[in-house]
Amino acid sequence: MSVTCEDDIDRIIKFVADCNAKFEDSKCDIKESTLGGLGVFAKTDIGQGEAILTLNKSSIFSASNSSIANLLCDNDIDGMLALNMAFIYETTVFKNTSHWYSFLRTIRIHDDQGRLNLPPSFWSADGKKLLKGTSFDTLFDALAPEDEIIQGFEIAVDLAHKWNEEFGLEVPAEFFQIDGKQREKDYKLKLERFISVAYTLSSRGFEIDSYHETALVPIADLFNHHATQPDLKFVSLYDVCDKCGEPGMCKHLIAEEYLEAKEQEEYAPATSGANTAAIDDDLINRLENNLEDAYSNKSADDEDDDNGIQNPDECVDLVLKNDVSQGQEIFNSYGELSNVFLLARYGFTIPGNLYDIVHLGPDFMEILRKDDKHQEKVKWWSQVGHGLFCAWYAKMREEEDEDEDEDEDEDEDEQNEAQSDASHQEADSEMEEESEEEEEEEEEEDGLKSWLSQLYIDFSGEPSPSTWALANLLTLTTAQWDTFFSQKSTLHITDSIINEEKLPFLAKTDNLHAKKMLSKLLKDKQLPPLTDSNAPRGAGVTDAMLHNSRILVQSEHDILDRCLKRLT
Repeated sequence: MSVTCEDDIDRIIKFVADCNAKFEDSKCDIKESTLGGLGVFAKTDIGQGEAILTLNKSSIFSASNSSIANLLCDNDIDGMLALNMAFIYETTVFKNTSHWYSFLRTIRIHDDQGRLNLPPSFWSADGKKLLKGTSFDTLFDALAPEDEIIQGFEIAVDLAHKWNEEFGLEVPAEFFQIDGKQREKDYKLKLERFISVAYTLSSRGFEIDSYHETALVPIADLFNHHATQPDLKFVSLYDVCDKCGEPGMCKHLIAEEYLEAKEQEEYAPATSGANTAAIDDDLINRLENNLEDAYSNKSADDEDDDNGIQNPDECVDLVLKNDVSQGQEIFNSYGELSNVFLLARYGFTIPGNLYDIVHLGPDFMEILRKDDKHQEKVKWWSQVGHGLFCAWYAKMREEEDEDEDEDEDEDEDEQNEAQSDASHQEADSEMEEESEEEEEEEEEEDGLKSWLSQLYIDFSGEPSPSTWALANLLTLTTAQWDTFFSQKSTLHITDSIINEEKLPFLAKTDNLHAKKMLSKLLKDKQLPPLTDSNAPRGAGVTDAMLHNSRILVQSEHDILDRCLKRLT
């Protein structure tokens, strides 16, 4: 999601220079990318291991070093809500008096047409229709409004007025001043502005350390995403004091250590007085030495700063993981994320995303609703069978890997899915022991969500192990189903004892009956690509919505096609 204009480049570079940061602008060029928005390109060949950007943590923007840091801390506001509020105050109340304003003003919450950047969960009704039936909708329920961000907005409004009354701090009117005469309309407008800030900052934030948490890092947020071949790694020392941000020993850690020692002394037996005194003397000497070392190190760091030398522990760095050639765009990576996650958090999608899947949970549920003969099988599968199969499958895969000396990373998607599924086995077995009906219903609902989430097709068009297993299970004849158990309970199917020799049947990928069931299911599900003629259009549908939805829908369409070809 591009929210920085080309006109802002000089302003950003100047801000970084004013912070005594190191940006290799002689080797890097910030300009428009073919992927959309801005990107960073190599002006010359640059070698692996070179730091393109080095910036002191005092120059990044976080809630902890913002102008309202103390107020946020006093009211126990942290995380993204704190960053959102800090950004709003810095850009609307403090403005030119803020150290970060020249940088923060380059972060725009509107698109080129002046419309707010909103996540799909807050798109218009017509916009949401674009993604109806996709994994975005069925697996993650990501089209439903997010209650957490609405609650965050209401907390922010209350605090803004509280701070105004108590300290005379100006209320950011365009975000937190609700017009009482047009309350419903104005509330919606201010809420959407707040959501746009949250969405924009979420797409640009970096996890810094335990003090700053998520923060905005100038220039670092201009590198585009590449899932499989990133060029950069983001380097930051995370383990620092969460109260002051100091690396190593600081007054807070010294005080905590001293208090812990005093508590131990209070609970020590009275007969150990001599030992306690010895410990106290040793502790005092150590604390004094640590304090002297801390001040000594701090003085040395200050001297280094005066000489233009940065303490690495107090900086963030963008370092090249590999060589880049002249003219090449330099990429970062946000992680191995599907288009669903990229769109929900970062506001963009990429064609041919290797991490995309097609979710089949609702489609299997439709089969089960239409045919009562599957009810017993589904009850067993959801409460017992799913966990048993996944545990067996994970063990089988592990043994195969050891026997064939395969790479640990081979078939990672399937192994991860099986291992993740297996973790639910304990919860499934506990479900059998629940005595109260209400608790049983809750466990059953959790189990339903668990096994339904594992019904999908991966990017290559291969059904997941759980998908094959359920299809094989549902196509068993009555006689085959009865022989599936060494001891079948007539009262409660979940009390039946499985014939473990039958479990490998569930993993079969050549069962013609299962293939036929899956083929019909996929044909019924097939999503038509979004074209100008069938895509919902209206005032609430932006070009960006349509563009990203087309990529996501096309990806799922192609995955279904690949799977159908495999099955036939």
